[in-house]
Amino acid sequence: MTQVVGIDLGTTNSLITALEEGQPWVIPDEEGVELLPSCVGLSEAGTLLVGQPALRQYAAAPERTVKSIKRQMGTDARVRLGEQDYSPQEISAIILRALKQRAEAMLAEAVTQAVITVPAYFTDAQRQATKEAGEIAGLEVLQILNEPTAAALVFDARSEETENVLVYDLGGGTFDVSIVEITGTVTEVLASHGNNRLGGDDFDRLLQRHLADQFSRSHEIDLPTDAATQAKLLQAAERTKIALSETAFTKVREPFLASKGETALHLDVEISRKEFEALIRPLLQETLEAIDRALSDAQMTADDLDRVILVGGSTRIPLVQSLVETHLSAVPVNHFDPDLCVGLGAALQAGILSGEEIDSILVDVIPHSLGIATIMDTPVGPIPGLFSTIIPRNSVIPTSQSKVYRTASDQQEIVEIEVFQGENAIARENVPLGSFQVEGLPPKPAGAVEIEVHFDFDLNGILTVTATEKGKGQQNSLVVNHPETGRMSSHDLDQSRETIESLFEHIPLSLVEIETESFT
Repeated sequence: MTQVVGIDLGTTNSLITALEEGQPWVIPDEEGVELLPSCVGLSEAGTLLVGQPALRQYAAAPERTVKSIKRQMGTDARVRLGEQDYSPQEISAIILRALKQRAEAMLAEAVTQAVITVPAYFTDAQRQATKEAGEIAGLEVLQILNEPTAAALVFDARSEETENVLVYDLGGGTFDVSIVEITGTVTEVLASHGNNRLGGDDFDRLLQRHLADQFSRSHEIDLPTDAATQAKLLQAAERTKIALSETAFTKVREPFLASKGETALHLDVEISRKEFEALIRPLLQETLEAIDRALSDAQMTADDLDRVILVGGSTRIPLVQSLVETHLSAVPVNHFDPDLCVGLGAALQAGILSGEEIDSILVDVIPHSLGIATIMDTPVGPIPGLFSTIIPRNSVIPTSQSKVYRTASDQQEIVEIEVFQGENAIARENVPLGSFQVEGLPPKPAGAVEIEVHFDFDLNGILTVTATEKGKGQQNSLVVNHPETGRMSSHDLDQSRETIESLFEHIPLSLVEIETESFT
């Protein structure tokens, strides 16, 4: 039977995993390196570069290099490589294809099915874009799995006593926190919260601006804003961040960043951990607020927790560890390998889906509320455009829930069902997922016609909405996994697959599997 793999598609690094005799393991490249930098580029000659070769050229050729594409997933952004524009799905597909190629070389068999992890707080659009990236790469995506949930699967309590575990996942581009209940082999997610735009990338940018200010003060000249200079400074900032996790001070030297007349100007400063911590502390405070929100949603306090799991490369930062430990005092903190934990959990879930004898049962939740736009009667009159929740956030999935609504005006023969995802009381402040109409309603006074709106949300994050008039039985439905709701059509997927295939035709395997630093 063909093996199903697990993939952690990260903002900074990615990896691919498999099961052997029920145990998950990371598939390395031919040099034994487990992580693949999530970086794609084109060489000066137009050859595709994936991983470390792309990352190595970033500072010299940022216009031919793409990194942190995960932050663009679910948007209509385009990035340019050479003479062609690519969607976030296509760039991610290149990374996935490189991982697929790595696994096939190591396993000596075709790899066609995968479980891919995403941040728990990813929206429907971001999840669907990730699934499309897998399909473009030639993979059947069996499940989109939440990253904190995957990490919790690796935590093996093996006790019939229930343990309440908080998973704190801070990576290169995203942050999640999940409250998980583990009883023996059953892992049940109770609540999740997070921020899809908070992570190591933001710390790098803050430090980059700080270094630019230091340069300006030293030389009394603003640092050039061209892409190459800023890319050099950003890489210097990332190196500084990594160094400050080990030392209290570090020297930052970046030559030839600017010139004054005929004099070359260099960056040569010392940065302290204390300076860095002052820069990032406000962002880390947001993660503590997310912890409190998740605990509240799970109807718990810190006293109800048995332990905390730190996941994601950015949890190597000492301030992250100390803030979490102080905020959740008296709760033991487990430090698993922050880069590998999520991918290993994906392999376990892949094994479960493929019928392997794995002693794990996963119960996950939906991260965002789902509902429709409605008109609500108030003491000051009817107010349109309010959000009516049908499936509340943190509901266990799969789930099916429904509500009954009434027509708003006399003789109303058509209702429009507008579907949204989010927590705002104003519908249009949430994420739109699509709309459809139910026509042919019986012409009756306002409020006399009842419409039942039914939401069905499956394990793969696909939402089916059905609206039925309870008298005549008029009905219509929407599947939020369709080109009309912003998804790629079959034609577009095929075209993207051919484009990515052509890029790989002349790329040797060694170009996509080279050493990397293990930090996100």
